[in-house]
Amino acid sequence: MKGSGYRLGGTVEGANDYCMIYVSNSWRFVDPHWGSQFVINSVDNNGDWKMIRPDGEETEQQEEQIGYNCDDFYFLTDPVALVYTHLTLDPRLQVICTPLV
Repeated sequence: MKGSGYRLGGTVEGANDYCMIYVSNSWRFVDPHWGSQFVINSVDNNGDWKMIRPDGEETEQQEEQIGYNCDDFYFLTDPVALVYTHLTLDPRLQVICTPLV
């Protein structure tokens, strides 16, 4: 699963839980976890990730800083859009016409 730790050119691995539902003759995805929170971080000029505290100060800690907010993108999301944030390695679970892997 491509998740928040994925970096361009990196390996897609790991797992994430989300729901697949069939509604109005099409598959849709619901991810209440990422629909309700987000990771606060930033990329420096070298392309390296750094953690940013909620007060805006950079921290040396490698633990994720979590923020909370409702993001409608993760509720009833079209599979073609969700593969950009939730790319599963099982092409059957992508439920798109041309699977990406």
